[in-house]
Amino acid sequence: MLSEDEFKLLCLKHNLSATAQNVIQQIRASEPVRRVQSNAKNVSGFYSSNKMGMAIQFESHTLELAAIYEKEHDENVLEYYDQPSLFCITYEVNGRNRGHNYTPDFFVITSDWIGWEEWKTEEELISLSERSPTRYCRDKSGKWRCPPSERYAEQFDLSFRVRSSKEINWIYQSNIRLLEDYLLDDELAVSKKTMQTILDVVKGNPGITVEKLLSQRETAFTSDDIYSLIVLGELYVDLHTHRMVDVVSTPVFIDSQTAQAFKFMERTPTVETQVQASSIEVQVGTEIQWDGQRWIISNVGTNSIFLKDNDDLTTDITYEAFKTLANQGKIKGINRQFHTENDQDAHNILRQASKEDLEEANRRYKIISPRLQEDYITPIEHPSRTVRRWISKYHNAERKFGNGFLGLIPEKKRRGNHLDKLPVESKELALDFILNQYETIKQKNVLSVFNLYQEECKDRNIKACSYTTFCKYVHLRPKYEQKRNRKGKKAAYDKEEWYWEIDYKTPRHGDRPFEICHIDHTELDIELVCSKTKRNLGKPWATFMVDAFTRRILAIHVTFEKPSYRACMMTLRECVKRHSRLPKFLVVDGGKEFESIYFESLLALNRCHKKKRPGAKPRFGTVCERLFGTANTMFIYNLLGNTQIMKNVRQVTKEVNP
Repeated sequence: MLSEDEFKLLCLKHNLSATAQNVIQQIRASEPVRRVQSNAKNVSGFYSSNKMGMAIQFESHTLELAAIYEKEHDENVLEYYDQPSLFCITYEVNGRNRGHNYTPDFFVITSDWIGWEEWKTEEELISLSERSPTRYCRDKSGKWRCPPSERYAEQFDLSFRVRSSKEINWIYQSNIRLLEDYLLDDELAVSKKTMQTILDVVKGNPGITVEKLLSQRETAFTSDDIYSLIVLGELYVDLHTHRMVDVVSTPVFIDSQTAQAFKFMERTPTVETQVQASSIEVQVGTEIQWDGQRWIISNVGTNSIFLKDNDDLTTDITYEAFKTLANQGKIKGINRQFHTENDQDAHNILRQASKEDLEEANRRYKIISPRLQEDYITPIEHPSRTVRRWISKYHNAERKFGNGFLGLIPEKKRRGNHLDKLPVESKELALDFILNQYETIKQKNVLSVFNLYQEECKDRNIKACSYTTFCKYVHLRPKYEQKRNRKGKKAAYDKEEWYWEIDYKTPRHGDRPFEICHIDHTELDIELVCSKTKRNLGKPWATFMVDAFTRRILAIHVTFEKPSYRACMMTLRECVKRHSRLPKFLVVDGGKEFESIYFESLLALNRCHKKKRPGAKPRFGTVCERLFGTANTMFIYNLLGNTQIMKNVRQVTKEVNP
């Protein structure tokens, strides 16, 4: 953080008024104006900032946490504060003035910019700009702006800017999280002998991947030495382009200039690689079809091209042979760019196909597969017209879906009249009764609602549908919406759509051990008795800390005390005792023990960041929640004194009472 003298020099550099300096000093000396909270969708928490020497709050682990990482490791950012101030903004909505209190996400002090900062997702900004264009809008350069907040900042000669999720480079975010322990090490160093050994390997093999570099270490150097040299600037990896977790494809260079030179060389194709006779791009990842089999180019060498099949078996072929086969049409490129819009149709065809349909498709493919070769001249044993029709369907499906086999699946033929014979007004009335009578908190059963529907149809002189059809309409309604209307959001949670996030934003369980860990408590299903006094001590509580990446239990603390900050801190102590370190992120629920000053201070002092999962969303804590059930069923239920029998307490007698 800036000293008083450094702050005064910065104010002189920016020519800030006395009023502006007072505003900044008030923010620097004050606590955040509010404490962030988790709701049904966001994951909040705090980041233990080394730069600021305090815990910085974030309200979203996919947005504001990324902003914190950006500021923490940007040398241009001198200071930043979360939830810095509360001020009123005014703007027009449908011609009427509107105003409300507003809390920006950060106040940022950089060497060339000072002001407030608001972070929002690109989708949210688009939606807000449509509803209130005077509050959020784009300028001519395409950047998002908030004119009401800018007007407030201008009166103090300060700035305000809106940042979008579109600006976040998630590859860089992943790399920063991987290298953070090295970046924060004030005494980071590598011996000269070890450094020279690694530099010699990289100089002799420019562009060597991290995996190959690690494979050559033997006992001369460790992975820590490699990552340390990258942080120290002795080795170069483009952290904005290559994700270092993917060690197979991340190249390492001696410096940035060498990396840039190799990029230019890749853009300039050599004579050998210009085998574009069949418009095939010879590069890693390109898919081709050769002899009816799918291959992927896994490596492009100096003289040969290496191919990998579906079973991960590798073969190599010379450039000359590849070019000859490509010109003859025996090697064909597989173009995937037009398949995305038809993927759903392809899935539907496969899903609707019966076992008999797939058997018929397999039979057809065996018949036409030899005839897919252009030089096939063997006499045809099956009707030529039928075979030509199958081949035509195969090629059409290949162009449309990227897979000709789908064209050989027999089409479903619907017999009879399948049009809806029920009058439109009868169907609309049925849906109205389902929405307004069945899907309510009264939780009426289907039959009673159907009886009301029949009475209404008689009064209106409308033909009513049958009970079976009415039930069909009930079952066709969205399950989540239906259960939420009848029983509430918590009861409907199991029907809610489940989003699997597999991109760089939020790796569900981290990229490595000790990156994301979960901690939670459970009351064990067993009653314990003192061995000396024979007194019933009751059920114990267990606190688990589980690594999300490996699913390994890092620490357990068992006590008769209900969940408290003491149980949390003892579990952390046990983790350090066993593994000599704490996790990078600790995921907790909304329990009061996780809000303790002692607990949060301990995490902050040890640079451990806290994430608070949304309330009433057990899927966010699946790692721990699933373990609780396993611990009971696989271990506790095999011990004397387990309380399984107490589920039917009226049947329990003295001799079997746990």
